[in-house]
Amino acid sequence: MKEELTHQEEAELQQALDERADHITAEQLKKGTAQGEFFNSIHKSLVARGTKLIVGPRGCGKTHLMRYTWLLCKEDDSLPLAIYVTFNRYYRLEPLLRGRANATDLFHVWILARIVKSLKEAVPSSLLKSVSHEKSRYLGFDDELLDGLIGRLERGVSLTEDDDYVVKNININELILTVELAVDLLGRKRAVILMDDAALTLTPEYLTEFFDVVRVLRTQKISPKASVYPATDYGAKFHADHEAEKVNVWLSVNDPSYIDIMGAISKQRFPVLDINQDVDFLLRYAAFGVPRAYLTMLREYEHGKGRPHQLANKVIESHYNSRKYEYESMSIKVPRFETLIKAGMQIFDSMIHDLKDFNAKSIEKNEKQLMLGVPGVEIAAQPLVDRMFNLLIEAGMLYENPSVSHGEDRIYRRYTPHLAALISLRALSGGSRSSSASLTLKTIGLKSAKHPLRRSVSKLADREILEGLRIDLPPCRVCDTPRLTDQQKFCHNCGSQLLDDSTFTKCMSLPLNSVPGLTAWQKEKVSKLERVQTIGDLLAIRDPGTELRKIHRVGTVRASKMIELVISFVDDFLS
Repeated sequence: MKEELTHQEEAELQQALDERADHITAEQLKKGTAQGEFFNSIHKSLVARGTKLIVGPRGCGKTHLMRYTWLLCKEDDSLPLAIYVTFNRYYRLEPLLRGRANATDLFHVWILARIVKSLKEAVPSSLLKSVSHEKSRYLGFDDELLDGLIGRLERGVSLTEDDDYVVKNININELILTVELAVDLLGRKRAVILMDDAALTLTPEYLTEFFDVVRVLRTQKISPKASVYPATDYGAKFHADHEAEKVNVWLSVNDPSYIDIMGAISKQRFPVLDINQDVDFLLRYAAFGVPRAYLTMLREYEHGKGRPHQLANKVIESHYNSRKYEYESMSIKVPRFETLIKAGMQIFDSMIHDLKDFNAKSIEKNEKQLMLGVPGVEIAAQPLVDRMFNLLIEAGMLYENPSVSHGEDRIYRRYTPHLAALISLRALSGGSRSSSASLTLKTIGLKSAKHPLRRSVSKLADREILEGLRIDLPPCRVCDTPRLTDQQKFCHNCGSQLLDDSTFTKCMSLPLNSVPGLTAWQKEKVSKLERVQTIGDLLAIRDPGTELRKIHRVGTVRASKMIELVISFVDDFLS
């Protein structure tokens, strides 16, 4: 019995890591990539000339497609030189903003150092023998030197003399020349820099600096590509609509090929999965265009118990609750948006409720509606309302469809709420108490009503909620007096310096047993460790595996996977 439980836990822990593109091997990545017009068009954008912004929420395939393109470019000399760089640990530099006057300069160095490190991996050292030291000195940077600098910047510790040498000698103009040199050395015509996890939306200071680098990197021979979240605000220096082309990786559930595209993904990962077709199609819709969500739900369904339709509803409800929790947890990461996030949840709930009532009547006419239109002028006139909607879009709770005009000053912004919510709350059951997959699919398959359901912002949220919209400013830590403005540096009551809470510090202070993906048994056991209570406690230990192996039945392999899961959670939390 103990051995069976061990295998079950192992499967649950592995499942939490399996669906991430950054946790699978190159061979799995190539074999597990679905082919077709949709994916091929994104691949073509990634190897094309010009700056491209790959847009989509978490789990929609941005990392997968970037790494897939990188692998194909490595193997085909006719394609551009591809330099793949991930910036998923940018938030580890967030504490520098509160402790170092030159934080943005160090962040700039960190970006360039990461690009140089990835570039070095693409150029064999044997090719450098015929090149002068001056021309190739970035490629000649010692790996340990770069790793040391990057590591110390991410840990926020003091830099060494060697680090200072790199800081003083690295700049974007020489980096461009070095990339172009590598292109010539490798016999390629040009290069693409695949900048993954570039959605630095929670640190606007770094976001502005990052896209300034993206803007400058573009040359005739270099084309930067950056993955971002929907509704990203790029800052004053980078004009996304003029300086880049946006490529939407987030597949709309209204796309005629939606079911087929999602099915192509499952066939690559689950070629022999035995599942009721109605249930499978329902899970595809509930994934809301996010492949990782679909694959995760398939795994949960495969390992679950119960009648097919009941089990499917349970899996979908669990998925919706996870998405809702992820959205609401943004208030922990960015406390200044707490009021906007709470108001956004009321807006979202109202949308679901109103669509449910609308569909109960429309289904009788053999019509359905998944979209809700909001007057664009109402949103544009109120920056806080606009930010509230954008937070819902960033979190993948709302999909924004193209706007539609019904005359002057009658432009409606059209949104589709997450289908897992509509399914879980029976908004597609036509008033029936039944929640069978076949009935829900029948509703989704109906033609759409001519016009989306229209609602003003004031009808979607209480007046008190809308009047109370604000950016939440942390009070003075000394006397607890609220701030007057966002720019205020000192408390107007006691004169103490005002400091913002570090999101990184908050993440490190979270209990270790709160990490999603750990099994119930593992959560119970880690909560009893004496030296390790928080995530920060574990990561601060030189060899955290030794501490975890103190738990009975946790060996080297399981400890490594638990650490990998914790680090993965931190990277997700801080991105």
